[in-house]
Amino acid sequence: MKILALDTVFEQCSVAILQDDQLIAEQTTGGNRGQTEIILPMIDALLKDSALHLDDMDCLAFNRGPGAFSGIRINTAVVQALSFACGLPCVGVSGLRALAQKAFVDAGLNRVYSVLDARMNELYFGEFMLGDDGIMNVVGDEGLLPYHSVMEDGLPIIGKDEHIALIQAQDNVICPVNYPTAFDIGRIAHADFLKQGGVAAQQALPVYLRHNAWKTLVEQGKA
Repeated sequence: MKILALDTVFEQCSVAILQDDQLIAEQTTGGNRGQTEIILPMIDALLKDSALHLDDMDCLAFNRGPGAFSGIRINTAVVQALSFACGLPCVGVSGLRALAQKAFVDAGLNRVYSVLDARMNELYFGEFMLGDDGIMNVVGDEGLLPYHSVMEDGLPIIGKDEHIALIQAQDNVICPVNYPTAFDIGRIAHADFLKQGGVAAQQALPVYLRHNAWKTLVEQGKA
C-alpha cells in the first residue's frame, strides 16, 4: 500500500510517500512559519517527482497531536480536505508516540517516557513500550503533567533538550532526540492500518490533550 504522510506539528513542514513501511520520497522544511502556504505545493511537488498522483495513494497519515495548536490544525485540515476529495482513509498518529519511535530507531530504546512542552506550566506526557511489530505503543493514557514533575522509576525520558529540562529526573536516563519527520509518522500509520484500518475524513480529528485549548492572557497569568 502507498501512504502519503504529513507533519506540520514538530516545528517543520514534512511530507513523505511510503510503499508499506519503506520510504519512496520525503521532503522536510524546518520552521513553523508559512506552513499553510507551502504544505500543498510540497505535496504536489513530491507526488510529481515520484511520478505518482493522489489517486495512487491508499491511505493518508498525519500527526494528530499533541503539540503546537496551529500545526495540528493545519495538519488535520489538509488531511481532511484530501480525504474528502479522494475518498482516502486516514490514520492519525500521536506526536508523543512518534517521538518514542524515534528514540527506538535512533537509540534502540524500547520503553520510554516522551515529553513535549505544552506551555501554561505543563508538559504533554506519555509512556511507550515497543511491540512485537517494532512499533512503540502507549502504556496507559497520554496526558498533562505540571512543570518539574519528579520521575523516579528509571525509564529513559526522551524529547528535545529544552523540554526534558522541565522534568525533575532522578535515576532516569536523559535522551534528547531529533524531531520525527513525516516518514516516521507514515511507518507508525502503516502498522496501525494493518491492525485496524483507517477512518473517514470526519473522524480524522486532532488531539490537544487540553479541553480548553485556548486561554486568555488573564487565564495564562500574563496580564
